[in-house]
Amino acid sequence: MPVRRAAAVLLIAASATACGFADGGGPGAGTPATAAQSGAGPSSRPATRALPFGTGSRWSDTDTDGSHISGTTTVMGYRQPAKSVSLPDAASGIPDADWAVLDVKFCAATDSTNVIVAQAPWSLRYADGTRLAAPRITSRGVAEPLYSVAGTAVRPGTCYRGKITFSVKHGSRPTGVVYDVDSRDPVEWTVPKA
Repeated sequence: MPVRRAAAVLLIAASATACGFADGGGPGAGTPATAAQSGAGPSSRPATRALPFGTGSRWSDTDTDGSHISGTTTVMGYRQPAKSVSLPDAASGIPDADWAVLDVKFCAATDSTNVIVAQAPWSLRYADGTRLAAPRITSRGVAEPLYSVAGTAVRPGTCYRGKITFSVKHGSRPTGVVYDVDSRDPVEWTVPKA
C-alpha cells in the first residue's frame, strides 16, 4: 500500500514533537508529553472562508507515489466542556482546563486509492490567531470512538469518523477548527458560540 501524504505529515509532526501520553508505568505515565500551541499552526497559509459544521470540504491530490487520492473532510461537532472525557485534570497540561471533544469525519472518494488519516492535521483556532494542535491523546478516558492518532487507511468509497480530545483553558472557546495538510490549502469550520 502506498504511503499517503497525510501519513508523511503525521510522521514529521510526531518526530518533531513528543505527542500524546507518556508510555510505561514510571514518572510521567498518563500525563501529556507536550501541549502544542503556537501562533502559526502547521501552516502559515490563511484558510479560505470558514464552513459551518456538517459541511464537507472536498479535495483531490496526488500522493507521493503518483497515485490519485481524494475525499471529503467534515467537522461534525464540537463540545466544551465534554462530559464524555474521564481523564484526570492533571493530565491536561493546562492549568484551569476544560476537556473538549471535536467530532470529525473523512470519506474517501470512489476513484481514490487508500487515504491515511490521523489527528495531526487538526487544530483549534482562537480569535487572536493562535492554534491549539491536536494533542494526540490515546489513553483510557478519551472520548470514543477515537479518531486515529497513528493513522488509519480509509478505502475508496468508505468513511471514517471519530473524536479528538483537546484540553483547553477554562473560559476560552475556539472560533474555528482548522484542517491543514501541507500539500493543500487549509480548511476552516466556524465553531458555534456556546
